[in-house]
Amino acid sequence: MDGRTHSTHDELEHWAVTRAHHIVVHQGMSLIRAAQCLDHKRTNAKTYALRQAIADCLVEALQHQPPAIAAASEPAITES
Repeated sequence: MDGRTHSTHDELEHWAVTRAHHIVVHQGMSLIRAAQCLDHKRTNAKTYALRQAIADCLVEALQHQPPAIAAASEPAITES
């Protein structure tokens, strides 16, 4: 791994950790508060919001990855 790829990987890792922290603090805490109130409707809505935030983050990460990192992170496709 050359210096540029290592730096890009570090930047991506930093971005991912920052985004994960943001999602847990905001959507995760909203879900916890809804569950503590035993509000089934709000708990379902907050669960969906958390799931959507994670999905959006994953799509964003895949769209903005440099080609070398994207190729390395794709799972191998095997024929069954």
